[in-house]
Amino acid sequence: MTQANDLVSDSSDVYCSEPVDADAPFNRSSADVILRTADNVDFRFYKLLLSLASPFFANMFALPQPAPLDSTADETKYGLPVIPVSEKSVVMRKLLSFCSPIYDIDIPTLENLDIVMSVLDAADKYDMKQVGKFIVSLITAPHFLEKEPMRVFAIACRYRAKEETTIAARYMLRFAVWEPTYVAELDFISGSDYQRLVKYHASCGETMTQLVRLWPAFPLPPLDCKFCRKQGISRLSVKEYQASAIEALRIRPCVETLLRQEWIDTMVRRAGSCQNCRERIPRKLATYVRELAIPVKQMISEVHFELKSY
Repeated sequence: MTQANDLVSDSSDVYCSEPVDADAPFNRSSADVILRTADNVDFRFYKLLLSLASPFFANMFALPQPAPLDSTADETKYGLPVIPVSEKSVVMRKLLSFCSPIYDIDIPTLENLDIVMSVLDAADKYDMKQVGKFIVSLITAPHFLEKEPMRVFAIACRYRAKEETTIAARYMLRFAVWEPTYVAELDFISGSDYQRLVKYHASCGETMTQLVRLWPAFPLPPLDCKFCRKQGISRLSVKEYQASAIEALRIRPCVETLLRQEWIDTMVRRAGSCQNCRERIPRKLATYVRELAIPVKQMISEVHFELKSY
């Protein structure tokens, strides 16, 4: 498994020649073990919390420990055993924070998906399943999903998180199926997982044809005004307009599609509307989409994304 924390860059990349103590709250004198990171930062922590979060550490601490003065004993500091770990301090700080009681340490900030993958890799390594599950539950936050939806999908899918995978798959409906580019996280899911995403996208697009039944209740706003019609400018029939809306939604099956400037501009050009109409149409469409969003979201919610468990 590729260690994503190789991608994490911060001040800790400048390694200390001598070990230094981590800042609070990982410098408490009541701690009973020290984890020394790859960049020589010592985190004082508690065996009990590590054991509760990680079978890996639970098994380690269950082994007979040599006495401090035993020549075979590992390095100690402040009379505590020192355990070297391969993670950098920026990753270890976040990982240990997730292992701490909520009343003791705030939930750490995950600034980007590189950090997310670094901490998830560490959680995997130490068999911290609940920590990993909790971290995955955070990746559908808007600042992740809006910036890198395909990465969010691949990460959620890799960890078989059904709710998060479905949320990401639904967000991907904003793009044509061919638009998202390759991301490294796709290497960790199967071809059949990706095929299910493509199938889900196609099924949601197909269901948009049902809008034909809704036009009487949700008529598309006119693209021209009285002046346009008087001058005989409008060249787009209602039927063509409706067909164009459905085709756009089949390609990108979400209500945001009808607010894409590209689609609005195309419709305005086809309608031959005047300048006054061109300025008013985006506002009219925004109001219309808010109304149409309810039935469209309902239709999409009835299409289920399949995620097989391993």
